Amino acid sequence: MELDIRNLSKTYPNGVRALHNVNLKIPQGMFGLLGPNGAGKSTLMRTIATLQEPDNGSITLGDIDVLTQKEDVRKILGYLPQEFGVYPRVGAETLLDHLAVLKGITDRKERKDVVHALLHKTNLYDHRKKN
Repeated sequence: MELDIRNLSKTYPNGVRALHNVNLKIPQGMFGLLGPNGAGKSTLMRTIATLQEPDNGSITLGDIDVLTQKEDVRKILGYLPQEFGVYPRVGAETLLDHLAVLKGITDRKERKDVVHALLHKTNLYDHRKKN
């Protein structure tokens, strides 16, 4: 699935221009994003992951318009930032349930099944109540 980014720009309210007319075409595969601090890597990733809006431009992932079809993107794209900010007093099962809601899994039974499957897959089911 190809990722196509066209003329993407983002300037924060404090005046910092994080992205300026970014154009990328990334074919299917595994790629890294490298650059110095302040280059806009995190801004670009948060925008692709539908966590923030650009000022202008477009992003498509295959046939999906990332900026208008956020729920479709969230069904197929995972994003784990370097600084995740896990809540220190929340158990694994509760945290995964919360993340599943953010991912768009609104049906309680489906969410429970997905969370339990992930806990089993990672051998963490017996520790699901631990922080």
